[in-house]
Amino acid sequence: MLDPLLLEYDFAVIGAGPAGLLAALTLVLSRKTSRIALLDKRDPWREPVSCAEAVHRERLEALVPSVEPAWVRGPVDGAIFVAPDGTPLRLEKPNSGLLIDRALMHRRLAEQNRERGVHCNFRTRTTSVSRLENGFRTLQYESLNGAEKGSGELRARVVIDCSGPGTGFGGGENITQGNFDVEPAVFALVKGLRYPVNYIQLFFGRNYAAGGYAWLFPRDENVANVGLVVGRDYAQEAPARQALKRFLDQTYPGAEVASFQGGAIPCGYPDDPLAADNLYKAGDAANMVHPISRAGILEAMTGGKLAAEAALKTLGMDREEDRQRVYAEYKANWDTAFGKTHRRICRIKKNFMAIPDRVFNRAAHSLARLPSSKLHMNRIAFTTLWQSPLTLWKMRGLLAK
Repeated sequence: MLDPLLLEYDFAVIGAGPAGLLAALTLVLSRKTSRIALLDKRDPWREPVSCAEAVHRERLEALVPSVEPAWVRGPVDGAIFVAPDGTPLRLEKPNSGLLIDRALMHRRLAEQNRERGVHCNFRTRTTSVSRLENGFRTLQYESLNGAEKGSGELRARVVIDCSGPGTGFGGGENITQGNFDVEPAVFALVKGLRYPVNYIQLFFGRNYAAGGYAWLFPRDENVANVGLVVGRDYAQEAPARQALKRFLDQTYPGAEVASFQGGAIPCGYPDDPLAADNLYKAGDAANMVHPISRAGILEAMTGGKLAAEAALKTLGMDREEDRQRVYAEYKANWDTAFGKTHRRICRIKKNFMAIPDRVFNRAAHSLARLPSSKLHMNRIAFTTLWQSPLTLWKMRGLLAK
């Protein structure tokens, strides 16, 4: 999508991932303006977007006006947690989630934006965002469109940054930068595996991924998304790509790897402001990722929607105190949706991810004696902690906050 860009907009959304796509769609569906630019350096359906293709069904349906059947690869009926020694625990939650074709979902959301009048240019890399001056921020950008390569600028009354972690937009201002606790992740599309296609599989322990975990997300009967994330404190001793190759050799010997892809995940909760002077942050640009599971797609979509709803209120607001009230409301709404939970989990993350493999194994052996109907997330987490009194003691104050 290569829509020509105007010199001036009411809203500019940087980044056409889950957060940016939903932010732009929320803006245009409000019918308060059609002067919206959605910018990205590449088509959002051509990125390596296979990571994190399992989502909660009800939350996705609440966010997206209409979930198209073509987006859905199949249902998620639960999860299989695998201890370091290979002991599996099956958590049954029938029809609770969806395996989505994320690339197709991105494409259709982009098309919906364009059909409603959003200017979508996916060969534009934003290089800088100025401070607010005379009611506008100025975006400098590079055009990456073949023979038309060059630079340019546009002005926008409000900017929503959904670009990713650590891009630096708003640097020096009192606003989050999305670069807190950034961790390496890598995944592969793998053929030739045998697995239940309606369960995700999660592998915890240093035996698999130090300070993180490994996963298998089904795609179809022939291809699976297999990957892992390594904790920041362990990235030097256990590089993510090497760890994934070792995990594949150990767990799925003989599997055929079609492709490797990787990236960085901002997994912390910095508790910094999410908006300042008509610049809003959402998605990875605002650390909107679960600190332990590293899930981020629904968090990003929620953040993008909330940022757009707040941005609509500040469009045309002259009084700084009125804008500050809206910024605080945006942060409060995010905290209600996910932020408070993320904050609590972030406090215990370091201790939890440092639990020794022998503790995970003991907990799994204890829980494996229970019928699957008795297993749930709280019981799994509590039993694991109960097997490690020292960890539980270290976390006592954090859990109470």
